[in-house]
Amino acid sequence: MSDRFSPLNDNEVLHVSTGRILVDNPTFKVGELLDALAQSVSDGEGDWSEDHEGWFSDGADCEVLRVNGAGWQRGRVRVRIEFAPDKEQDLLTERSSANGGQGRERVRFQASRLSDDDFKGYD
Repeated sequence: MSDRFSPLNDNEVLHVSTGRILVDNPTFKVGELLDALAQSVSDGEGDWSEDHEGWFSDGADCEVLRVNGAGWQRGRVRVRIEFAPDKEQDLLTERSSANGGQGRERVRFQASRLSDDDFKGYD
């Protein structure tokens, strides 16, 4: 498994065109998938209780035997969705071929310098 995987926030949005599980729509929030997974598990488990919800939120108490030789450790475990990009992308280097991207970069710079006070009276 790649170490480039990182956890996704519950509010981040996924688009999965094939191989979808538990969610009918191809575009959904990570939290929706976790909720569907929790619901699926609870439907299949006769003894599901609120105590089991920790698997999908703050974590469930557990002990883990680490392969690094650290022995047993007490802690918490939870189910998360992770993502690894196919290749690194620098979204800020996006440039227009017409002007070398200078206009777009200038707009980004100017927008970053604006504050909420600059927009008072435009409501």
